[in-house]
Amino acid sequence: MESVNIESIAADPVVPDWSRINLPKAWPDLLQLNTPQDRKKLFKLLFSSRQRVRLPEDMPGANGVPNYMLQEFHHLPNGYYSEQFTKGYSIWFDRVMLGHMKKARTRVSRELNSCASVLDVGCGHGALAATLKREGRADVWGIDPSPYLLKLAAASHPDIPFILGTAENTGFSDNRFDGIAISFLLHEIPPKYADLALQEFHRILKPGGLIAITEPSPKQMYSSWLRMLFEFGVEGVYFKWFANRVYEPFVDAWHKKEILEWFRAFGFELLQDSDAMPVRYIVVRKL
Repeated sequence: MESVNIESIAADPVVPDWSRINLPKAWPDLLQLNTPQDRKKLFKLLFSSRQRVRLPEDMPGANGVPNYMLQEFHHLPNGYYSEQFTKGYSIWFDRVMLGHMKKARTRVSRELNSCASVLDVGCGHGALAATLKREGRADVWGIDPSPYLLKLAAASHPDIPFILGTAENTGFSDNRFDGIAISFLLHEIPPKYADLALQEFHRILKPGGLIAITEPSPKQMYSSWLRMLFEFGVEGVYFKWFANRVYEPFVDAWHKKEILEWFRAFGFELLQDSDAMPVRYIVVRKL
C-alpha cells in the first residue's frame, strides 16, 4: 500500500462526535409499532405510492441534502431519514441479499489492495468501510448524506471517521485518496448528479487512483423469469422479484448507461466490468 499524505490529512473535513449528537425524531420514529393502529398504518404506507421525504428542520446537514435523495428508496418510510427504519435497514439489507453483500465487500477490498487511503462513498451503516479498515488500511473514511445511518456507523465502528456529505460534494482536498469504494450507490443517483460525482471522484483521487464499484446486476432487472430460473435457479427468481419490487427511481437510467464511454469522458480507464448476478463489479483507474 502507498503511504498516506500528511498535508492532505491536515485539510480533511471535521468529523462530528456522533456519540454526542441527538438526532431529531422523523415522523416514522413517532409510530408506535406495538399498537395495532400504527402497525396497520405502517402496512398501508409500505404498499402505497411513495411519498416525498420530510426532513426534520433541526436535522444536522438538512440544508445539504440534494432533492434526489428525498425519495423513499427501497420503500423505506421517509427513505434514509429516520432512526427506526434506517436501523432496520442496516440489519436486514444483508439478509435479503442472501449473503452476497458480504462477498461483495471482500471483493471490493481486494480490488483496492494497493490503496492505503480509501473513501467509502455512500457508506450507509459502515459495513464496507469496516471491511476496508479491518484488512489493514490505516486511512479509511466514510461519507453519507444521512446522519441517521452515520450515527449507526460510528457506533458500530468508532475507529473510522464518518462525515456528512454527498458523492458530488465530498469536501476533501485534491488528490486526497488512493482509492474510492462504492457499494450500491450510483444507481440511486440521477444521471446529471452522477456526472458531477464522477468529476468529484477524479478531483479527490491521486493520479492512478482506483474506484471499486458494486451495483445491482441488470440481469435480474431485464432477463425473463424463465431465463433467471434456468441460469440461477430459485435464487435467480428471487432476485428478479426483488429487483422489480423495491422502489429505485433512477436504476433504469443507470443500467442503460454506456459505462466505458462514460468513465472515459471523465478521465477514467475501465479495468473491469464483471456482470455477475446479483452484483455487478466495476473497477476504474484515474488517468
